[in-house]
Amino acid sequence: MFKVTNTEKGVKAFITGFKTEELSAKIEACKNGSCSCDCDPQIMQKIENIEVSSENDGTSITITGDVDAQVLEPLMKECLL
Repeated sequence: MFKVTNTEKGVKAFITGFKTEELSAKIEACKNGSCSCDCDPQIMQKIENIEVSSENDGTSITITGDVDAQVLEPLMKECLL
């Protein structure tokens, strides 16, 4: 499952079927610009913080900043899945 929703301060995503450590590594690569996917620098500049946490049945990713779920969802699918 891959679900992305808007929050008051950004976007929250919930992903199942992947290890939290694996997703954290991919997100870290995007944050420092060394990812293999096509991260949009303009969107990355709008992100203030990304938190990754393990939950019982998946991984929760909280993105804080001036971002929208509809914009981030296809980018996250490309980069993380």
